[in-house]
Amino acid sequence: MRGTTVASAVLAAMSCRAAARADETPLPPIEKVEVVSQEQGLKVNGQPFFPIMSWLQKPANFRKLRDLGINTFCGDQKGAAAQCDGAREAGGYAVAHYKEGESAGPHLLAWVQGDEPDMPARNDGGIWVPKAGRSVSEVVEHYRKVKAARPARPVLVTFTAHFMDQERSRYSEEKQKELYGGYVNAADIVGFDTYPIYGWGSPSRLNWPAYGTEQLREYAGTKRPVYAWIETHKGSKWMSYEKQPDVLPVHTRFEVWGCIIRGAAAIGYFTHAWRPSFTEFAPTPDMQAELKRLNGQVTRLAPAILAPAARVKVRMATGGGLPCHLKATQTATHTWIFAQVIDLGPDGEKKGQFEPVSPRGGRAVFTVPGLKAGTAVEVVEENRTLAAEAGSFADAFEPLAVHVYRIRVD
Repeated sequence: MRGTTVASAVLAAMSCRAAARADETPLPPIEKVEVVSQEQGLKVNGQPFFPIMSWLQKPANFRKLRDLGINTFCGDQKGAAAQCDGAREAGGYAVAHYKEGESAGPHLLAWVQGDEPDMPARNDGGIWVPKAGRSVSEVVEHYRKVKAARPARPVLVTFTAHFMDQERSRYSEEKQKELYGGYVNAADIVGFDTYPIYGWGSPSRLNWPAYGTEQLREYAGTKRPVYAWIETHKGSKWMSYEKQPDVLPVHTRFEVWGCIIRGAAAIGYFTHAWRPSFTEFAPTPDMQAELKRLNGQVTRLAPAILAPAARVKVRMATGGGLPCHLKATQTATHTWIFAQVIDLGPDGEKKGQFEPVSPRGGRAVFTVPGLKAGTAVEVVEENRTLAAEAGSFADAFEPLAVHVYRIRVD
């Protein structure tokens, strides 16, 4: 892809300037988990916590995952107790499936419903319905059972992308509203998965995780946080391996920050591959280095990511009208801005399967009401500072890049 080489070089340079080490400090036993709101996510022991999750890994892999800055191990292969023991030994938290009578330790962050209850299947009449045994009523009933038995921990559920406008869903619009409007009542935190390159071979869909995050928030309401699962490699079983484009570190980084900017309060990484042979953990060494850097950055910035919305309305515009987006939050001493240019090139989002895209960067202007001329705008973890003009500041974006800004408030 044209543009990704430049962006990768910029990310590498940023990695040298920024602290690359993820926060691997062992996480303490959990005394209390609070679901604060959709915007502010979770608090653990009274502190903001941004889950960075792996999916369905053996406990033997947990230490390696923790070294990459993953702090939460979701989906158990050997039961909740083994999941929690492995999480404790690795210094992280566990998200496990609830089974009646099974114990779980103080490193249990949450329970998780069976995966993708909304996956479509045809019934005897040829109508698309959720796969057998996963109706809204059944999933909601399981949630109520878990909450009655273990009320101190939230419950997660992960959907497919069949609720999305962009997805050619097998459900009608009316059925989508019925299903997802009901399914969200089966969890305290809701998430979804869509894998643009790994799942579809389509770089043109790189913005889909961000779009899906925003749309799922509409179903979830203001109280339920939203999470997204992100691709980390190629190796799908749904396409010829030889035709599959590579999932590059810059793609994963772009998707993670796109979801955060659109409101995700947690993220997870899908690491399984079936081709050329099956493995639970397929990321390349370059991807692992980026995951370590990226996860460390997200962990360090979690209090700002999960802070309330900024007191002023920040706007972003680019020369040439390239699409862009931002998230602005407010801590006691600073306004924070997380920003991306999300352009994929001329007709980039209309490209077909296996067709490359050509992302473009550009200069962006940020309008910040009340910003005084000469105010220092720190570009976080890039070792540079911008000087504001009255009410605005500007910066350059390479293709697929993200910048984080911090402005002190009086």
